[in-house]
Amino acid sequence: MIMKKIYLLTLIIIIFNTISFGQKDKNSETQTYRPMQVLKKAKTAHKSGDIFSAIDYYLIYDELKPNKPKVLSALGNLYLREKNYREAKVYLLKSYRTEPKKNFIDLFNYARCLHTLSDYENATKYFELFISETKRESDLKDYNRLAKDYIEGIASIPILKDSSLNVIISLLDNTVNKPHIEFSPIPYDDNKLIFASLPEKEIKFYDPEHDTLPTRKFYIAQRQGSNKWKNLGEWNKTINGDNINTGNGAFSDDKQRFYFSRCEKDFKHTMVCKLYVSELKNNEWQEPIALPEIINDPITSNTMPTIGLSRKSTDILYFVSDREGGRGGKDIWFTYYDPRKETWKEPKNCGRKINTILDEITPYYNIDTKTLYFSSEGHPGLGGFDIYKTFGEGKSFEGPKNVGYPINSSFDDLYYILEDSRQRGFFTSNRSGGYSLRHENCCDDIYEFIHKDFINIAVTGKVFGITDSLFFLSIKDEYIENLNIGLDILDKSDEIELLYDYPVNLYIVNGNKEYFVKTSLTTPGHYFFNLEQGKDYVISVKDVNKKDIRLPLTTKGITRSDTIVMDAIMVSTFPAQSLIVKNIYYEFAKSELTSVAKTTINNTIYEVLQSYPDIIIEISSHTDSIDTEAFNMQLSQDRAQSVVDYLINKGIGKERLVAKGYGKNQPIAPNSNPDGTDNPEGRQKNRRTEFKVLGQIDDDDELIYEDD
Repeated sequence: MIMKKIYLLTLIIIIFNTISFGQKDKNSETQTYRPMQVLKKAKTAHKSGDIFSAIDYYLIYDELKPNKPKVLSALGNLYLREKNYREAKVYLLKSYRTEPKKNFIDLFNYARCLHTLSDYENATKYFELFISETKRESDLKDYNRLAKDYIEGIASIPILKDSSLNVIISLLDNTVNKPHIEFSPIPYDDNKLIFASLPEKEIKFYDPEHDTLPTRKFYIAQRQGSNKWKNLGEWNKTINGDNINTGNGAFSDDKQRFYFSRCEKDFKHTMVCKLYVSELKNNEWQEPIALPEIINDPITSNTMPTIGLSRKSTDILYFVSDREGGRGGKDIWFTYYDPRKETWKEPKNCGRKINTILDEITPYYNIDTKTLYFSSEGHPGLGGFDIYKTFGEGKSFEGPKNVGYPINSSFDDLYYILEDSRQRGFFTSNRSGGYSLRHENCCDDIYEFIHKDFINIAVTGKVFGITDSLFFLSIKDEYIENLNIGLDILDKSDEIELLYDYPVNLYIVNGNKEYFVKTSLTTPGHYFFNLEQGKDYVISVKDVNKKDIRLPLTTKGITRSDTIVMDAIMVSTFPAQSLIVKNIYYEFAKSELTSVAKTTINNTIYEVLQSYPDIIIEISSHTDSIDTEAFNMQLSQDRAQSVVDYLINKGIGKERLVAKGYGKNQPIAPNSNPDGTDNPEGRQKNRRTEFKVLGQIDDDDELIYEDD
C-alpha cells in the first residue's frame, strides 16, 4: 500500500491587522499546518483586507506548492497594494506567463509596476504586448484604451521633466513623519498643520481578538523656522473619537464645519468608511454627526471629503466612493446642501473627464480658483498615482492637467493641498527617501513645497451706498400730502456712505460661462479677493432692485505680484434704520387692526413690498411703559403678527415677513416728564409700528448639473 504523502509545515503564527507590518514576533507560538490550511488562512486574510498576513501565508504556500497561477496572481496584486513594486512585478509576470490567456490584467499591472519604477522602455514594451494580446477581448477594451494612454503618457514624460516646476520640495522631519503612513495634511492657523497618522515608531503585533488596536487619528504640528516642526500632539479628541480610525478631513470655507471620515471593519472584515461633520460652536468642536445615508450609502465606502462653495454660500461636498454608477474602482462624486429643504442632494458622479476605470482619490477643491486637484492612476503620467488639476465645478470640469514634475514622481503622489496664499502647499508620497518599514516605498510621508516664482495678485475696491430715505414710490408726496400718512424719518435727503457688510461677488469668466467664486462682505466699505494669474473675472454688486453692477478685470499679462484697485461702486440701497409707519392704530390693549390701520398698511408697507418683490422685512411693534413688561412684550408681538397676517392674506409670501415685538424696551421718547408726571405725547410716540429691510430673497440658480 502506497501511503499518501502529507505535507506538514511548521509555521510561526503572526497575527496581523491592516496596520501591522514586518517580521515575526519573538513571543509567537509555533504550530504545525498542512498546505491547504495555510492556503485557507491566506484566503481568509486576503478577504478581510489583511494584506500583510495574506502575503506571508501565500509565500509559505508557494514554497510548498510552487507556481500555482492563482497564488502567483494573488501575491503579485497584494504586493502591488502594499506598494512593493519590485516584488509585485516578479509575481505578476510569473502569473501571466503561467496562464497567459487568463491573467491579462496581471500583464497590465506588471507594465504598471515597470512604469512606477521608471523603467519606461520596458513598460512601453509590455503595454504594447497587452494591447496586442487583448485587442479581441471585448471585456478588456477599457484597459486596452488605458494602455494606449499610458504609452502616450510615457512619451510625454521628457516634456514634463524639461518643463519642471520651479519649486522647493522638503520632506517634513520625523516629528511629523513616522515609519507608518501619514496622510491628509490640512494647513491651519498660525503656521500649523493638521494631519492624520498612526504615530508608532516601530513594528508591533496585536491579537485582534484580545488586544485594543491602535487607530489613526488627527494630530497637529507647528512650524518652527524654515523646515523644522514641533508636534503638538493629538488635535481634537472629540473629532478623533475612541477606538476608530479617523482621517481625511476638510474645513468649510468659513471654517465653521469640519468634514472627515471614520473607518472600521464591517461584519465581512472589510474596512468601510463613513463621512462625518462637526460644527464649531462657542469655539468648541461639537460631537460629530454622520452624514445621511444618501451620502453614506451603507453598502459602500465613502471618504476623502473636500468642500466647495455654492452661490448661496452653502457647502458643496466632493468625496470618494466605490458606489454603483461610477466609472470603475474609486470615483470622485459630489453633492450639495439645500438650505431651504435642509437636506443633502443625491450625489452625482463628477464625470468621465475626471474618473477612469481605475482609482481617483484624495480630491482637494480650491474655492478661490475653482480648481479641483485629485490623484489618479487612470490618467497617464509619470507613474503610480499622479496629481492632476481641472477647472470647473459639479459635473462641469475641463480635461485634467498634470500638475507637473517634480511634485509628481513615478511613485504615488497624493493629498495635494494649498495654503491660503497658494504659494505654499503639501502633498504625500511614497517616493524613495522617506521613512519606511517593510520596504523602501511602503509608506506615504508628508512633503512641503514652495513655488519660487509664484505671483500673488489681489483686487480691492470701495462700495458706496446712495440712500434716498423716501425713495419708496410716491409715498413721500402723494400719501403724506393727501392722506397725512407716511414714513417718519429724520433725514429725507440722499445720503452717500461707505457700506458695511455689503455683499460683493466674484466670478471667473471662462469662455461664455461665468463661475461663481465667492462673496466678500465689505469691511468697512472695501471688498478684497485673491486672484489667479491668467484669468478673466467679473466683480458683481446688486442694488435694491437686483440691478447688476459689473466690473470686468483680467489678470492676463500680469507678470509680478500686485493688488488691483478698482473704481468705486455706487449702489442704491435700502435705509439701514427702521421706518416708522404712522396711523397704524389699535384699540386699547388689543392687537386687531382697525380699518384706518389697514388703509395705512395698504398705502405704505404693502406698496413697498409690491414694488420690491425680493425684499424681506421685519414688522416690529412697540408699546409705552404702562403695564408689566411681560404683558407689553406679548401685546407687541401679537400686534406685529397681526400686520404680518394681514399682508399674507393680501398675497405677500410669508417667507418675506418677520414679526417682532419689542414691548416697552426700545422707547424713542420719554414716557414720563423729568418731574415724574405722565408724558402722553412721549407715550404716543412709543406706541408705534416700524418696518425695516432685513435682506433680499436669493433666487439665484443653484449648481447646474451638466453632462459630459
